[in-house]
Formats: sequence, structure tokens, C-alpha cells
Amino acid sequence: MAPTEEELANRIVRHLSWRNTETVALIWRGYLAGLLEWGLIEVSTYDRLLKLLPKVGSKALYELFADEPVSPEQEAEIDAYLAPSAQPESDG
Repeated sequence: MAPTEEELANRIVRHLSWRNTETVALIWRGYLAGLLEWGLIEVSTYDRLLKLLPKVGSKALYELFADEPVSPEQEAEIDAYLAPSAQPESDG
């Protein structure tokens, strides 16, 4: 049985409260992408849950779903989208 949106949201918030790092955000983005890919969550659920995470890995996520590299134009759009966001803690 697939987890509910509420269960996932609670897990994300709890995990980020313990360790708000880029690595954790990337792990969650990949996990959510897998759930979406396999039809276990809806696109609207995916979009709402992504809003709980720091904006990292957006180019790689685009490439994962598109199955092609980001074009220079798309890269500029993604960079513009990410520009005002706060960055998570470094894992270093």
C-alpha cells in the first residue's frame, strides 16, 4: 500500500528537522520521483510535497523525467526559478 500524502509530509518535515541538508533533500526528491513514476502518488501530491523540500537537484530531476539533458534555455529557466530560494546546509 502506498503511503498517504499526510504520512509523507510528516516524514519529510521530521527528517528535515533532524538533518536539513542537501543530501536529505536529494534523497527525498528521488524517493518522491519514484513514487510518481510508478503511479503511487498523483502529480498534485508530488508538487505539494516538493514544496516542503529545499530547491536542490532541479536540473537532475528534470533530466530524470525528460530522459534527456537540460538545454541551455531550460537551464536558464531553472536557474531563474532557483535564484531567490534559500540554500540548505552544506553536507561538508
